[in-house]
Amino acid sequence: MRRVAASLIAISLVGACASADENLAIIANAPTALGTGVEQRLMVGLVDPDTGESLAAPDLAATVTLTGPDQEAVELPAKFLWTIENVRGLYVAHFTFPEAGIWSVRLHPDGLGPTTPTPFQVELEAVVPEVGDPAPLVASRTFAEYDVADISTDPSPDPSFYQLSLDEALSNGQPTVVVFATPKFCESQTCGPLLNQVKALSGGHSNVNFLHVEIYENLDAASFDELELVEAVTTWGLPSEPWVFVVDGGGTVRARFEGAASDQELSSAIEAVAP
Repeated sequence: MRRVAASLIAISLVGACASADENLAIIANAPTALGTGVEQRLMVGLVDPDTGESLAAPDLAATVTLTGPDQEAVELPAKFLWTIENVRGLYVAHFTFPEAGIWSVRLHPDGLGPTTPTPFQVELEAVVPEVGDPAPLVASRTFAEYDVADISTDPSPDPSFYQLSLDEALSNGQPTVVVFATPKFCESQTCGPLLNQVKALSGGHSNVNFLHVEIYENLDAASFDELELVEAVTTWGLPSEPWVFVVDGGGTVRARFEGAASDQELSSAIEAVAP
C-alpha cells in the first residue's frame, strides 16, 4: 500500500531538472487507478522544486492542461481541495481519457508560470472498480466476531460502521458507502480526515449502509513490513489508501473518491443514491 508515496517521489525526480522558475505538478493518483472511457478524477499537487513546499491554496486559482499520446492538448478547469484541512491541498480536474498510454499534465496557476510537464500513465482499464461497475462482493470483519482493536485503527470508531459485513451491505438492497482507510498506518495521512468526514455525514442517512474497512488485518504487527492486507482490499484491487465508494441499492458503483474529497463531493454522491 505504499504506491502513492512512491509515485510522488518518482514524479518529483522526473521534474527535478526544471528551470528555477518552473514549479512542479505532482500527480496524487495512484498508479493503475486511472482508466479510459469513464470520467476520472485527476488530483494534481503544486510544489516548489527548491523547497518542496506545497503551493496549492484556496485563493490560488489554476487550470490544467492535459496532453495525450497523440500530442493533442486539452485545457480543463481545476478546483482546489484540502487534503488535510488548512494544512495541505491540491487541485482536482475531471476528464474522460479517450486512450491509454503516457499522458502529461501542466498546471497553470494564476500569477505564476505554468509547471513543467509531468508524465503519468493511463491504463486501458483501471484496476479499481469504476463508476458503473458492480461492487465486488467480499466479506469484511464486524463487531459481532471481533474486538474493535482487531478491526479498526480509528481512535474514535463509530460502532455502526462495523455492524454489517461488506458483502451483506451490498446485498441488502440499500445504498452503501464504504471507506477503505487505515488511520494508524496511513502513508498519505488522509485516512483519518476522510473517515471522519464520512462519519460526520452519515447521521442524516438512516437508509444508507456506512462501513469502514480497515486496510490491514494484523493490526498488532510489530512493524509496517509485517502488515497483511485484508481480503477486501485485494479483491477490490486498491493500490493505495484511502478510498471511498458510493454504491447504489443494486450494487453498482456510482461514485469513487481516492485520497481525499470535499464534504460537497461526498454529500452530492450520497444524495444521488439516497435522496
